Amino acid sequence: MDKVADACERHDVILLEDCAHSLGVEWKGKHSGHKGRVAAISAQSYKMINSGEGGFLITDDAEVAAKCAVYAGAYEGLASKHTTVPGPEVFADLPVQIPNYSVRMSAIAAAVIRPQILTLDERRAKYNRRYAFVTEKLVERKGNMLSIPVNTPGMTPVHDSLQFNLSHDMTDEQVQKFLDEAATHGLPVELFGHHSNARNFINWGFAPAEDPLPLTAKMLSRACDVRLPLMWDDEDFSDLVDVLCESLDAAVADSDFA
Repeated sequence: MDKVADACERHDVILLEDCAHSLGVEWKGKHSGHKGRVAAISAQSYKMINSGEGGFLITDDAEVAAKCAVYAGAYEGLASKHTTVPGPEVFADLPVQIPNYSVRMSAIAAAVIRPQILTLDERRAKYNRRYAFVTEKLVERKGNMLSIPVNTPGMTPVHDSLQFNLSHDMTDEQVQKFLDEAATHGLPVELFGHHSNARNFINWGFAPAEDPLPLTAKMLSRACDVRLPLMWDDEDFSDLVDVLCESLDAAVADSDFA
């Protein structure tokens, strides 16, 4: 992020941070979302704080804040009801210059979010403790079939999900069998390289790759993602490990995979 921010500054590029999944994450002791002009944070049901849907934006840029408030629905002087926006002089005639998309967060969603913010440290510790347990057991039992990404030094993570890379010794058919087997046990496992996965660059019709990117495609073809729900009980994560390991066994049962 330091290098990205430096490059943006050198080339006069506005940096917008997608912090949907990084609430609670720190880089060198500083919370994510403070490198760019604007950061967006999600409060969707699988994120660090949960209001069902929605999220919020943070910025120190008065003009950006005013415009976002108007886009969200601060029309006919309603901006005065906000407590965290610039003064009326910044809004000026923005309400008649740009459209109102009426995407305001409801008061109910906001009320659900606010008390959760006070529990961020507690939630982060709980997520990370459970992640440490799951990854230790997976490597212990199936370290020959998968690998776990290593955190970059200087980062304080929030492991609200588990990512792992399956061995390239597994065939595409075995990978699909693993996914299917886990699903039959009620555990959705996402494959980043799946033809329907939003993280797969081949699905980015809005930003098509000019080159085939074979190394990226190869990496994505074995990269998996599993949610680690905060509201599960601790013992549920032992079951999660069992399902992953047993599904891997089932996927390669008819082969000589060692």
